[in-house]
Amino acid sequence: MPGSEPVAALRVLCRMCGQPLRDRASRLWGLGPDCRHKLAVRTAPTPPQREVDQDTLPGL
Repeated sequence: MPGSEPVAALRVLCRMCGQPLRDRASRLWGLGPDCRHKLAVRTAPTPPQREVDQDTLPGL
């Protein structure tokens, strides 16, 4: 049935090196921990928490 394929998880990549970002802080900043370290951004304040509306998982 067309259009019934599951949606693939969106991969977020580091804006500096292109590696996949795995943790929440990295995804919010768009930079991995190594690249933040290189730029000395690791001491920057944590971005504010934003609640996101999310659909329930099928079968739960």
